[in-house]
Amino acid sequence: MPLMVYTFLVKAIEKYGRPVTTSEVQEIAREELPMCVDHVIQHLVELDRKGIIKKRWDDRLKSFVWIIPRKYTIDELIEKFPELYSSSLYYHLVRETLGNVTMEEAMNILYKISRGSSKRLSLSEIRNRLKEIG
Repeated sequence: MPLMVYTFLVKAIEKYGRPVTTSEVQEIAREELPMCVDHVIQHLVELDRKGIIKKRWDDRLKSFVWIIPRKYTIDELIEKFPELYSSSLYYHLVRETLGNVTMEEAMNILYKISRGSSKRLSLSEIRNRLKEIG
């Protein structure tokens, strides 16, 4: 999941054209893959601890915002931080089942599988649904 949250952060920064708040990242997650919204904060903190992203105070917004000091591709993150790929269970499962799909493709597939619901599916449910479309 941390790789998806990184993707949500990239999209939020592109949408707003500036560093973004946690709520703005959650908004993108809600649009892209609602079942992942509840883990956004946890994974932003994890990405920050690894130095991939940074948090800073924004006086204008009166809030902490997230920035990406150096933009990585998902493949670069997987190579440099393989543990992020291992802990990105949904993305890992989609790639393991369907082959080398991009993050965008994986998120679209997961959105269809979850039917856009905010209810988190178990890995076995996702695996079964992936086999059906497979």
